[in-house]
Amino acid sequence: MNDSYLKIFDNLFYDINSNSDVKNTIEQASHVLASLIIKFGELENELCFGTSRKDDFVDTVLCLFIRKVMEQIDAINILFSIGSFAQTQIILRSLVENIVSLQFILKEDTEKRAAAYWLEHHYEEIELGERLFGTESDLRKQIIAHKGHESFDDDMNMFLKKKEAFERIVKSKPVFQEIDRERKRKMNRKRENKKYIKWYEVCSNVTSFKGMMKENGYEKYYDSIYGGLSYEAHAYNSTMDIHFNEGGMALKPIRNPVGGGSIFSLACTFSVSLLKSIYEYVGDGEMEKTEFQDFFVDFQNKRDIASHNLDMII
Repeated sequence: MNDSYLKIFDNLFYDINSNSDVKNTIEQASHVLASLIIKFGELENELCFGTSRKDDFVDTVLCLFIRKVMEQIDAINILFSIGSFAQTQIILRSLVENIVSLQFILKEDTEKRAAAYWLEHHYEEIELGERLFGTESDLRKQIIAHKGHESFDDDMNMFLKKKEAFERIVKSKPVFQEIDRERKRKMNRKRENKKYIKWYEVCSNVTSFKGMMKENGYEKYYDSIYGGLSYEAHAYNSTMDIHFNEGGMALKPIRNPVGGGSIFSLACTFSVSLLKSIYEYVGDGEMEKTEFQDFFVDFQNKRDIASHNLDMII
């Protein structure tokens, strides 16, 4: 990676190698995050290749979620390693959404909820295609004027093939057919100006992500996740990089290693809770339960030390 800008603008970027205490604290946090990734990786291997498989379809959905969670914890770990704490907020918000969604699936009606989630992006693609290529589409003429009839027809034929393939997917499993019927039934009950519904609405009485968090016992975290973290996600906090000291107004450095404790704690809290939910789904024996309990006690201790030390960085 070409990071020559770090030397050119060394007055703007904080170098964690310049402070051994900060570097050691971040390495402590990195070891804790790495332990989570290892645990998720072990579960991924067990569900994909081991003896813990229970249902091919549900386990496939579960494995895909685990891979995404591992990827996002890894990304947070990488950003932590260079002291770029603020940017981890965006990833943390997405991580929490994945964790809450998977725990919601695992809580009850697991096959139906997994099916609703699995079909979600297909429905979104089909509905986008209908808006673009439907005979009543307001965008149809604009697209033809921009791309030409031939190109439009090629794209429309690709969409029609996608739609036919999706219809075959729905017919391939009884649970997909059940979800499709339930989705159509609930959509027909919606107001005309609010036709689209989310996957979790199809398979439950939950109508919002906040409702999913409440269902999983995370209601108290909603404001911090969708309040505090949204500032970075929606570009509301650029002016927060100004701070005042005895010398007057100053700018916080880019890759600022201050304030990482809460981000780290949230990532750990949600991740280890998901680990517990997956172990409960897998239904391992007493030996595996004891191993996880030993891991959890050790994890909590190391997490609390790292979190405290992160809060001490000023």
